[in-house]
Amino acid sequence: MNGMLFLTFVLIFVVGPMLCAVLLRLPTRLSVLIGLGLGAVVSVTLALMLQSMGPMRMLPSLILLWLAWVLAVAMTGHAFLRRIKAPRARRWITLIALLTTTLPWFGLATARVML
Repeated sequence: MNGMLFLTFVLIFVVGPMLCAVLLRLPTRLSVLIGLGLGAVVSVTLALMLQSMGPMRMLPSLILLWLAWVLAVAMTGHAFLRRIKAPRARRWITLIALLTTTLPWFGLATARVML
């Protein structure tokens, strides 16, 4: 495993779930949901702007797309946590959200296999 692939692995399997866990600990208020949604939209917009600037901006663009994914997963988790009050269900929501942040790795692995 080369350095860039290892960095990507750590980013997706360690930093992503940790960031999502921190975001899920925020109070489940509408303002938090709006902030996470706006953060995801801004991140995607910046990623698209960077992509149009040339091939040297692809890595920052991918990182911003990954950040948008994590923010969107945290926002969805918060939406469920606002509605569901049962403690057992809340634990499952948190666990599923943390596991969902790792899904981009499997897309990258599939793309590598196809090359």
